[in-house]
Amino acid sequence: MKKMILGCFLYGTAIGLYAQAPQGDFKGSIQIGQTTMPIVFHFGQQNGQPTTTMDSPAQGVFGFPVQSSECLSDGELTLKIPQIQFRYMGKVRSDSLIEGTVTQAGQSLPLNLVRTARKSGVSSEPERPGTPKPPFPYREEEVSVTTKDGIKLSGSLTLPEGEGPFPAVLLISGSGPQDRNEEAWKYKPFLMIADRLTRQGIAVLRMDDRGTGKSGGRYADATLQLAATDAECALDYLLRRKDIRCDKTGLAGHSMGGTIAFRMAAQRPQDVAFVLSLAGAAIPGKDLMMHQCEKTILSQLPAAASDSLRTLYEELYGTMALPLPLDSIRHRSTPLMVSIWQHLGINEDTYRENLTDSIRRRKARQLTGQAISPEIASIIQYDPSHDLSRVQCPVWAVNGAKDLQVLPEENLKAIETLAKGSPQVVTHIYPGLNHLFMEAPTGHPSEYGLLQGNFSQEVLQDMAEWIRKTVGAPQTVF
Repeated sequence: MKKMILGCFLYGTAIGLYAQAPQGDFKGSIQIGQTTMPIVFHFGQQNGQPTTTMDSPAQGVFGFPVQSSECLSDGELTLKIPQIQFRYMGKVRSDSLIEGTVTQAGQSLPLNLVRTARKSGVSSEPERPGTPKPPFPYREEEVSVTTKDGIKLSGSLTLPEGEGPFPAVLLISGSGPQDRNEEAWKYKPFLMIADRLTRQGIAVLRMDDRGTGKSGGRYADATLQLAATDAECALDYLLRRKDIRCDKTGLAGHSMGGTIAFRMAAQRPQDVAFVLSLAGAAIPGKDLMMHQCEKTILSQLPAAASDSLRTLYEELYGTMALPLPLDSIRHRSTPLMVSIWQHLGINEDTYRENLTDSIRRRKARQLTGQAISPEIASIIQYDPSHDLSRVQCPVWAVNGAKDLQVLPEENLKAIETLAKGSPQVVTHIYPGLNHLFMEAPTGHPSEYGLLQGNFSQEVLQDMAEWIRKTVGAPQTVF
């Protein structure tokens, strides 16, 4: 959920003070459509050498290192951060003002910076009104689940008051390393869901992904299939408990977690009583990525640039979808990615003429390896249609109308068309909501961290009511 923002949509800059690197903190903002994104740069010294770090509070990025900078005697400043693929060209106007332009992903945007005072110990992240706070009218247990490869995963199980047994839900997170609350920018959607359902008589288990929070292991090697295997172990834990109704235990997955929920329901029909898909992907991965690319990247570029890039992205995702080892996919994808970078004017070290071929090839292989992770490759290679066609339990599938990551019409239509074995398929698109089920101006991922709201109360209530009706649980509200 979170990682794609830094990779594609974070615009940054830096400043210099005449021929000497500046000292102190400088702040500015970038306007992306209707969204204003604040940027803060901190200039200092370490071991006699100048250092610079960047904050993008809206995206939950703090202390990000700036790697390459040059400040000339006439006040011209150039700064690059290869990890987020941008270049800043600025002009120092005074000791408290720098005027400049940042270029990233083929776009150039103005960014002026003014000196500011750092607020020690104060977070710039937005508060989230409505986030549940103790004391709670239910019990919460810290639990431990052992995966098939011996990794210890940690999580929280919330249980209604009483002895039970209770109907239950296992929450399954989306792509990227997620903690048990799926937290980003103080936004905790899984905490919101667990609190609402448990108050209404439904037990909820939510887990830290491997290598995240209190869980052991490494996330870097994770794939969609491995995440599904870990989720199965969590489900087995629930089904072993005497205070849980095994015949009334279901799955609720967000984004890739929704895809995993369908996969588990197909493979273990006797153990899954229902599936809730919150923006779950239901079309082939390469199509999902291309639709997402169209809405979040190509639509932001001039028509001529987007037309040429579209063909390259289609070929790239087609290559990544081939049933080949990861190293082979990376090798075949490298020239395509270099062409995309060249069109966007980023990662110059992979195509600059004044570099040796060996340096260019080494840099290109390194960046391709970082971009094509095992998880990304597994998502693009996966086609959920076979699993969806074998789902035999009731399904509740919803999206926000402004979801630009898992497009609502295409994915909900796929669920309705493919889940023919389900006795009940309910789909709904909620107006005004984005991929995170928050009210949003455009739904573009670049604005996620700027939003001040919280998980939709309407979605929470509809979810709880549907589960109660599906499993025949009485209405209980605390």
